[in-house]
Amino acid sequence: MEKRAVVFLGMTQAIDAHDHEAEGGKAQLAQLMNYCARQERSLQSVLAWMARRGVAEEQAQEWMEVLQKEGYVDQQRFARLYARSKMRQKQWGQAKIRAGLLRLGLSMEDIEGALAELSDEEYLSTLRRVAERKWERLTRHPEPERRIRLIRFLLGRGYSAAQARSEAFRL
Repeated sequence: MEKRAVVFLGMTQAIDAHDHEAEGGKAQLAQLMNYCARQERSLQSVLAWMARRGVAEEQAQEWMEVLQKEGYVDQQRFARLYARSKMRQKQWGQAKIRAGLLRLGLSMEDIEGALAELSDEEYLSTLRRVAERKWERLTRHPEPERRIRLIRFLLGRGYSAAQARSEAFRL
């Protein structure tokens, strides 16, 4: 086994290379657990974190199993929180939320489950609030153009065409 000399505060100590790598791996796993504990993460973002730090693919798969088993990473939980936060904070519609979750590599089953858990009442309330706010900002345009602009805006936010049309003609 290879031995390396380490100088620390003027003292020289021989350390087994294997022991040093094992300690480094434990420290990196602890950093990874801390990274996952601070905020919900998708599998894709955790794998990207490990790749940026040079973790071998085999090691990364082992650590992913540990993280999932210990509850640090949960795709369903991540999808639910992502959907709720994007609806509440950014006032996104279901189409835009779905696209964001697909981009993050989640399964359709997890995505549809997360969207199903959104409160219909809160979703429609958010849609109305967004539409009313935008409608007020479009006062300088004639009414037909105003409706078209509102519909286009709501479609861009991820609301369905039927919802956008309904809101445009409600106002």
